[in-house]
Amino acid sequence: MNIDILSPRIRGEVITVLEPRLGAEVDALIWNGRKPARRARLIVRAACAGDVAEAVRFAAVNGLTISPRGGGHQFTGIATQADMVIDLCALDGLKLDAEARTARVEPAVTNARMAAALERHGLAFPLGHCGSVPMSGYLLGGGVGWNSAEWGFACFSVTAAEVVLADGRMVTATAEDHADVFWAARGAGPEFFGVVTAYHLALQPARKAISTTIRVYPGSSVVDVAAWAEIVMAKAPACVEFTAKVTPTPNGPMIASVATVFARTDAEACAVHAALGEGAPEALQVIGPMPTPFGALYAATEPSMPEGRRYAVDTVWSDARFGEVLGRVVEDMALAPSEASMALVVLRSNAVPTPGDAAFSCHGRVFGALYAIWQDEDEDAANLGWLRAAVDSVAPLCTGAYVGEADLDRPHRALRTLTPEAEARLTQLRALHDPSSLFHCQRRHEALAAE
Repeated sequence: MNIDILSPRIRGEVITVLEPRLGAEVDALIWNGRKPARRARLIVRAACAGDVAEAVRFAAVNGLTISPRGGGHQFTGIATQADMVIDLCALDGLKLDAEARTARVEPAVTNARMAAALERHGLAFPLGHCGSVPMSGYLLGGGVGWNSAEWGFACFSVTAAEVVLADGRMVTATAEDHADVFWAARGAGPEFFGVVTAYHLALQPARKAISTTIRVYPGSSVVDVAAWAEIVMAKAPACVEFTAKVTPTPNGPMIASVATVFARTDAEACAVHAALGEGAPEALQVIGPMPTPFGALYAATEPSMPEGRRYAVDTVWSDARFGEVLGRVVEDMALAPSEASMALVVLRSNAVPTPGDAAFSCHGRVFGALYAIWQDEDEDAANLGWLRAAVDSVAPLCTGAYVGEADLDRPHRALRTLTPEAEARLTQLRALHDPSSLFHCQRRHEALAAE
C-alpha cells in the first residue's frame, strides 16, 4: 500500500497508521464516548467529491475496506471500523431554491444548520430530532424525523443522490437513472454500496405555529396514559407528533407525554392542543402549550444526550397497541443501571402511508428507541446487558428495528432493519455494484454471525 500514490491526488488530508496521532484522530471521529475496539488504518479527509472517488479507487486497488463518515453519530461506531475511513466533514455545501422548494445538501450539513436555512426561506423538511446530526447517515438510514407522520420519512423526500460507486464512478441516481442505486440510497444505511456526496431534496412550506405541550406522570399511570393517547391520536391530524419519554428515577420510572403540533396558524395549534387534552389523566405537571420552533426543539432535546457520555442504543417498530409497548418499556426502565438512560415511545397511528419503493421497509404504528447512557467504562457490561434484555422483552410485540439507531454490534439480532424482500434485493445489488465487498459492512456482519 503506497500512500505516496494517493496523497498527491487528494485535495484534502491523508492520515496513516504510520502517524502516532492516528488513534486519537480515529477516536475523535466517533461522537459516542464508547469507542470501538477496532480502528481504521487510514483516514482520508475528503475536500470534495473528487477526493472521495480517488480514495475509493485507491482502496479497491489495495484491497482495503471502506466506511464513509458523516458525523460519526451511529452509536456502534461503524464509521471507523473499516480499513479506510473517508471523512466527509468538509463536504458541507447547502443550496436552496425557495421558489422550486428544492435543496441540494452535502453530507456534513447538520439538521440544525438546515433548519435555520429553511426558516429564513419559509420552508421545512422532516429533519432529524438531534440538531448536531448531519444529513449523511440520517437520510441514508431512512430519516425518522420531526413531523414524519405528516411529511413522511425523510428519505422519501430525496429526489436524487450523487454517489461514488465501488469502481470510483460518480453517478447521479434518480428514480429514472441508476434507479437501483437510488432505491438503495433511501434506507439501506450502512449496507449501502457507495458514498453519497450530495442529496437533492423536495421541501415543504414552513409551519409557522409549531408548539408543544408536556404532561408528566408517574410510571404507575402507564395504562391510563396509553389509553388516553390511543383515543386522542386516533382523531388527531397527522401534524401531531406524540412521544412518551420514559426516564428512571430513585422513585421509579416517570413518563412525560410530549405532544408537538406542526400547525399553520396559532388558532389551528390551539384547537389541536385543546382536542389532545380531552380526557387526559391528571398529571403531576403540565407545561404549555408553548411555542417550539425548530431551534427551540433542538435546544430541548440536546441536554438529554450530552457529548462524551457512553451510549448504547436500539430501536423497535411495532403494530401492537401503544399500551403494550409502553408498558413493557416502563417495566424495563425500572431496571436501568443508570439514571441518565431514557426511552422514547412514539405513537404514529395517524401517519400517512409509507411508500414501498425504497430500501427503507421496516416501520410500524409505534416507534421505540431505548438509550443506555452512562459515564464509566467499568459500567459498560451492565448497561449494554440491560439494553439488550429490555429489547428482548419487547421484541415479541415488534416487526423490526430502525437501522439509524440499531444495536448493530449485537450478533444474531432478533429484529430486522429490512424486510426479507428488501434484504434479498439489497444483497443482489451489493453483489452487482460492490462484488469485492469494498464497503465493509457486509464483511463485518458475516464476522459477527460467525461468533
